[in-house]
Amino acid sequence: MLDHKSKKNTDPSTDHVIEYPDLFFRSLFEGNPDVTFYMDVNGVIVLPNKRFSECFGYINDEIILNKFEKFLTEKEVPSYKETFKKVMSGKKQYINTTLTHKNGTQIECQLALMPARSAGQIIGAFGLLQDLTNKNRLQKSLIESELIFKSLADEASFGIFILQCDKLIYGNPNFYASVGPNFTDGTCFLNTLHPDDQSTTQLIMDELTVGGAGKDVPLRVIKEDGTHYYECHMKKIIYQNQLTIVGSVQDVTKYKKAQSLTKFLANHDELTGLPNSRFFREKLEQEMVISNTLGQKLAVMYLDLDRFKYINDTLSHLVGDELLKQFATKLTKILGPHQLAARIGADEFLVLCPNVFDHTVISQAEAIINAFDHPFIISNYRLQISLSIGISIYPDNGDHSATLIKHADSALHKAKGKKNSKYQRYTSTMDIVGYKRFTLEADLQNWLELNQFELYYQPKVDIGTKRIIGAEALIRWNHPKWGLVSPAEFIPLAEEVGIMRKIDQWIEHTACFQNKAWQDDGLPAIPISINLSANRFLDHDLTVDLLDVLEQAHLDPKYLEVEIVETSLLENEKTIFTIIDSLRRKGIKINLDDFGTGYSSLSYLKRFKGRIDTLKIDKSFIDALDDTTDESSKYITQSIIELAHYLNMNVVAEGVETQEQLQLLQDYHCNIIQGYFFSKPVPAATFAKLLRKEKEGAPAVPVSRNRGVYENRRKHFRVDLDYPLVAMITLVQFHGQHVKLGNTRILIENIGSGGLRFLSDLRFGIDSSLVLKIETTILGEKITLLGSVVWVNELKSEVFQYGFKLLIEEKKRIIFSQLLNKLALLLRENPMPPDCDFVTTGKYEFFAKQIESHS
Repeated sequence: MLDHKSKKNTDPSTDHVIEYPDLFFRSLFEGNPDVTFYMDVNGVIVLPNKRFSECFGYINDEIILNKFEKFLTEKEVPSYKETFKKVMSGKKQYINTTLTHKNGTQIECQLALMPARSAGQIIGAFGLLQDLTNKNRLQKSLIESELIFKSLADEASFGIFILQCDKLIYGNPNFYASVGPNFTDGTCFLNTLHPDDQSTTQLIMDELTVGGAGKDVPLRVIKEDGTHYYECHMKKIIYQNQLTIVGSVQDVTKYKKAQSLTKFLANHDELTGLPNSRFFREKLEQEMVISNTLGQKLAVMYLDLDRFKYINDTLSHLVGDELLKQFATKLTKILGPHQLAARIGADEFLVLCPNVFDHTVISQAEAIINAFDHPFIISNYRLQISLSIGISIYPDNGDHSATLIKHADSALHKAKGKKNSKYQRYTSTMDIVGYKRFTLEADLQNWLELNQFELYYQPKVDIGTKRIIGAEALIRWNHPKWGLVSPAEFIPLAEEVGIMRKIDQWIEHTACFQNKAWQDDGLPAIPISINLSANRFLDHDLTVDLLDVLEQAHLDPKYLEVEIVETSLLENEKTIFTIIDSLRRKGIKINLDDFGTGYSSLSYLKRFKGRIDTLKIDKSFIDALDDTTDESSKYITQSIIELAHYLNMNVVAEGVETQEQLQLLQDYHCNIIQGYFFSKPVPAATFAKLLRKEKEGAPAVPVSRNRGVYENRRKHFRVDLDYPLVAMITLVQFHGQHVKLGNTRILIENIGSGGLRFLSDLRFGIDSSLVLKIETTILGEKITLLGSVVWVNELKSEVFQYGFKLLIEEKKRIIFSQLLNKLALLLRENPMPPDCDFVTTGKYEFFAKQIESHS
């Protein structure tokens, strides 16, 4: 109650008299650390202390003469009003409520309301607000911490316990599961331990200090199945005002077994037991140091099981796993005592061969390949597998372990591109090929949307009449950066990324509609053959799909031929024979492609009788016809033709390029010729011109291979070379991105200060943003030239002629011209001036040997 003798202060806005007993109580009001305020009987704030503004962000004028409920959240107002009524009836009230800060933040508070009396009457109320935000947050944090601890303890993968007076007062589920049911709440911890461990454990527990470092204690517990070993960690704390020991425990009997297994798996493959990639790399690094010290070489072999994915997916993973285990066991037995095999992928292995010579590496690779000639017998399956092996040599192919493995992998991809199971040594050429492969792989994902694929058509010519009687459709990729990409480069990538089926369907559709368009234009009606992947041939929907495409194109089935390679036919004989029979019944003819590259046995031909309409002899046999000393190849080729005719098959000779080959094939009564002698594969528009000539009665003639008009547009003179210069070429910049790759050899046919012409067995695109570097020696000077390809001409299969424009500063061009002038003068007297990298080998022989050396 306020004293009547107190001072008075009249608030002009309310006309209420506020009395202060003295300065002491005023100081309490103003200096209170909590929010303090006075309200009249209507709940209007008459006087707030400074803390009100500090806590809620309002200035004094925004507080005074406003009802307190203005500062409450909307949902708190009804409760507050009821409370205020009770205060006005003379009762002190405490409530928890929520106020709104001026910035919109909500603040949890405890509100104390006390009636203010004067002369025995209630003239208002005093309010005190205490911010509960931190207090609530702390309480919530404590609750959450306790819940988190309990949750963590209950779900922990190890045992947790609490002891007071050596008795167990808490154990989490894993404690009881691990240590056993002998422990229950109230059990004396020491009594349940192995008798020999009780005194030691008691001594360690006594040595623990409150809040000090914990200690590790080895424990043993006797259980029904024997003695179990545990690793325990204890710490002493004060809990509920008592000395308490908290600890964790784990059964190290299993842990040690797991630790031993973990150590093994860190360095070995779980399935096969072979070392893994990590162990192999460490061992390789060690052997490289030894080889470097002793001046020795070592080899890294990258092995891949051909068709493993097909076996794994078709026969089940169990069969696949067993095959890998048996393969690993056999591979280990083949290797020498100092050689190491490791498994690094699903069907990929690495082999380390220290202290080798070039010939021993080849012998080892051949021995590994030959060792797997015999099939594996797994679950009544006879599984015949073949290998591809990539080889890199230290220090020839790199001086880092990662580089050697990468180069062996590049060589492996080259080996897999061959038509039979072989090994391949790394060459610097593969750097460029590998880089190209990497860039192409990303672009393949969007091949359909980019619309960059195109079908080329190579004529099939009757050997007697020299007229076109058919064509083979061959897919090409008009890549915006690499130019015309060969299917040999992108088809394996398409198979890896899983889009080959869609590409096959695109080929089927495009070839059929194009053939019908030619017929509608009045051109001679001829069959077009298409090449389908082995997996597409295994597709049970193939016949239905082809018939549907033929129907859409309104094309008679007799104008479509399907080609399949020999190896695919024999590996999946039963299934594919069923599909072949289905296609032939519908009028679609079947060609057996690349005969002689698979099992190479003439006896297999009789199994194809009645199912194969045309047999295509592989180019490798035709190439051998030019060799006057190789009578055996000629005899085999003649025998294949005669046997095929006996079995009522037509014969197509692939890759005919010379008059000599043509003459021999005529003598052998071959039916059809296909090859560069008549025409390389050409775009649809060019092939239509050939058909138009057929219609006009003109025989097929070789397609012109002129390079165009580039040669006539030179601004700078050229030096023609009687003998080509050997040079090294590499890719240094690709669309603004600098790259660092290995070199490969080329032949320079002529050279000038503005450009040159060279031959290569690599495919380069016509693109000014693809910058190449060429290095050679002219008159004893090392010459380095940068530039880009401006035209390309395929002289022969896998041999390309390029026009090369130099990127050179004018000052350097003048100096280079002076050197070329000197060379030109010397060439008048000697076609091979000294101190130049000339070669006398024929260009085709040069690249044949280079390709062979890469093989």
